[in-house]
Amino acid sequence: MSDLEYTPRPYPHIVRDLLTTLTGGTVREAVTAPVAGPLQLNQLASRPIRRISHLEGVTDVAGTPVPVRFTNADFDLADADNDGLPDVVVFRDNGRKPIPGTTLTVNYYPTQIARPVPLTDLNVGSVVRTVLETFAREIAQDEQYLDLIYRSAFLDTAEGSGLDKVVALIGVTRLPARHPLVEVRFSRNATTGGKITIPSGTVVTDAATPPARYRTVADLTLEAGEQSRSVLAAGATVDTAMVAAGALDRLETTLGGISTASNPAAAYRESAAESDDALRVRARGALHGSVCGTLDALRFGILSIPGVKAVELTEWPDGQAGVVRAAVAYVRPDPAVEKEVRRRIDELRPAGIRVDTRTAGRRSVRVSVALVLGGTGVSGAELDRVTDGVEERVAAKLAALEPGALIRPAALSAAALADPLIADAAITLSDPSAPGAPVVLQPGEVLDVLRPFEFPTPQAERTPTGVVATTGEVDLVLPVQLQTGVTLDDATTAIRLAVEAYLATLGTGASLTLAAVASALQSSPLFGLVREQARIVVESAGKFVQLLDGQGSYTVAAGEQLRQRTLDVHEVVS
Repeated sequence: MSDLEYTPRPYPHIVRDLLTTLTGGTVREAVTAPVAGPLQLNQLASRPIRRISHLEGVTDVAGTPVPVRFTNADFDLADADNDGLPDVVVFRDNGRKPIPGTTLTVNYYPTQIARPVPLTDLNVGSVVRTVLETFAREIAQDEQYLDLIYRSAFLDTAEGSGLDKVVALIGVTRLPARHPLVEVRFSRNATTGGKITIPSGTVVTDAATPPARYRTVADLTLEAGEQSRSVLAAGATVDTAMVAAGALDRLETTLGGISTASNPAAAYRESAAESDDALRVRARGALHGSVCGTLDALRFGILSIPGVKAVELTEWPDGQAGVVRAAVAYVRPDPAVEKEVRRRIDELRPAGIRVDTRTAGRRSVRVSVALVLGGTGVSGAELDRVTDGVEERVAAKLAALEPGALIRPAALSAAALADPLIADAAITLSDPSAPGAPVVLQPGEVLDVLRPFEFPTPQAERTPTGVVATTGEVDLVLPVQLQTGVTLDDATTAIRLAVEAYLATLGTGASLTLAAVASALQSSPLFGLVREQARIVVESAGKFVQLLDGQGSYTVAAGEQLRQRTLDVHEVVS
């Protein structure tokens, strides 16, 4: 709809305004409720004021703006300049009040009327009143006709023949009665993740010669993780052959990420012509493909290119007039796809507008998934199947994020828990270039998911003996002295691997001490552990145990497995 809205006046309002005009009043004067200071109207053009006959505006009801007609119980007339004549409308403290900054409409009578009114018989049924109401009826009818004409110019509000004329502008016609229709189901390629958009007008055919051609009537989107969806398709002409179930099995144009297309049921014919609502849906899809020069046309045109994952469009980037910045995220770097994007932008961009095309920045992310398996857990090939499935689902969620999107941990956890064998999952994201910093996408930036994922040894809800499995979280602070030429990152990696391997060997009844950890690390030639400054904290079942050099030990409980949670390695310079 246009910003210039047209609203016809109801018949009673027209009668009211005509009566006010006929008797020397001022009608439909628009004033703004003051934002600051006293809530009063002091700028009426024909003041001083004898009487307010109508005052309407918007008031606040429980936080919701509500149209209202204000009455004498809501306002008074006041004399602001002390000349004995009222010239200000003042709203009462205990009455309804307009929302500051909103527009009010006022009908009123000034104290001095420029021309005397010779007509005074305005009672219902009088000659003057009857003639006035006749004019009002004609005006109201004409305004309704104008409203019909106005609404007939827009896709959302046009109806019947008016809608036919609107959609004809983009080459769309209403499907007549008995036109062949069929439901087509599109299925995703199992190796393709992310969002897939199937544009309106996609043609599906059968194996006949010549083939029966059916075009989809609306856009269709397969979200990340969604395997298949159906959409209505209409025959290319009213004479298109009726097809049996499963006959439509080939795409006229290959769609990236789509493996199959089929019709689960046979084609059919509607007894009536296409409805207005159905025609609007089909016209919107056609509009995407035919309209140029708009942000929506650019966005949809770029997204329809196979190999494009997402696009972010920004008008007036950095205050530059006449420029639109397009940050395009690709499934993978491909010069052919980038060339097609540039060609499509040149085809769709507005005249005189420069489109600054950039490849969306890619932020690497490493994923670690700590699984808790139901029951006593699984192992071997079955465990590989579980972890492979988690990796595929979580990677698809991350890869489907649009530039600058918020990473929602709950959505990732839900993807991991889709396997009934998994009881719980803790997913940790880390940026290799900024260890320890939270992973947050900046505007125009997408994720580059590093694979394979890291899967620490999974926990089980119960041990084979039936004991409930638990996990003890181990936090380590390990100061070290580095050997010549060794970096802190190298030492940290070696310590992390050694600690994980050592903790995995501790079974029921084993004791964890700082001395034992130091013994497990002493074989490394990269560093020396400063034991007197080191400490270990174990958290299990809501309790904490601190281990220092020569002080304290922790005994592993039945069914418990220790897991390294945090590791703080820092260099001590002697």
